[in-house]
Amino acid sequence: MAGNPLDGQVDHGPQIDEEQFNKVMTLIDSGIEQGVKLKLGGEIIGPTSFFVEPTVFSNGTDEMDIAKEEIFGPVEQIVKFKDKKEVIEHRANHGLGAGLFTEDQHST
Repeated sequence: MAGNPLDGQVDHGPQIDEEQFNKVMTLIDSGIEQGVKLKLGGEIIGPTSFFVEPTVFSNGTDEMDIAKEEIFGPVEQIVKFKDKKEVIEHRANHGLGAGLFTEDQHST
């Protein structure tokens, strides 16, 4: 639920200020313009606030703005990979934090 982050029932607060809100929305728009598939969200919550709907993209690439920029907002990108080497070289060693989910822990 979106709302005041000091309320124990709330799990999603607003962006800290208008500048950050605009940065997040600009990067969301950039992802859409660059052809990343918007799976969920991407909208403003409420007419007069800095709340951004939790947003998930898929099928992006490492060269897109949403992969290169630190968004500091409720935006996530799902990126496929072929092997561990690709993940280490192109994701873990070139920038921002990442999580890895796989069904095969022993793949090469």
